Amino acid sequence: MSRIGNGKIWVLFCMTVMTGSKAAAKRETRMSEILDCAENNFVEKGFHGAGISGIAKECGISVGHLYHYFASKDLLIEAVVERELMRQKERLGDFCNLNAAEIRDQIAPLVIDIIMKHQDPFRTVLNFEILAEAQRNPSVAAILHRYDGEIRDQFCAVLEKAGITTPFLRTEMLFTLFAGIPARTLRHPEQERPQFIEMMKPIITKILVGENLPVK
Repeated sequence: MSRIGNGKIWVLFCMTVMTGSKAAAKRETRMSEILDCAENNFVEKGFHGAGISGIAKECGISVGHLYHYFASKDLLIEAVVERELMRQKERLGDFCNLNAAEIRDQIAPLVIDIIMKHQDPFRTVLNFEILAEAQRNPSVAAILHRYDGEIRDQFCAVLEKAGITTPFLRTEMLFTLFAGIPARTLRHPEQERPQFIEMMKPIITKILVGENLPVK
């Protein structure tokens, strides 16, 4: 009887875990949908111009249902900011998997490829909204500073792994350059991006590996 009892308990436990996993997956999917709708509204109307009712309407849910997932608009804004900055952090994955020789050979082409592929006007507007919000919202500023520090440290570690000197200065110069390119895209949409990037290739290469001496 005890074996049968234990078997039933195990089955019930497995069913509970599976049910919980399905519920968690469903909740995660719904939260992702809400964040997608929130991004659309924030890009179109700004963080302060967009309302919870409009976001809920685009999601096809009630305002009360939305608050079941995000208790306030401020928390929804913070979740959008976290997700966008996490996307940026994940782009460094390609660099972290390289060995020292591969980093020295491939880092400049990989960085140029990121510039070419990740200049979506939608994401550019969202990031400018994040910067503006960080000026008036301490919670958003704290999230932005934390991720910026983590991304900088991670990229510096990649350069150090390859024995590239002055990694912190090179990282700061490169990130400053990155920050300016999206602004030019908004100010000058007709910019000839391929020709522009082609002219910048030697500059980016110089920043990353120019006058490079192995760290002893």
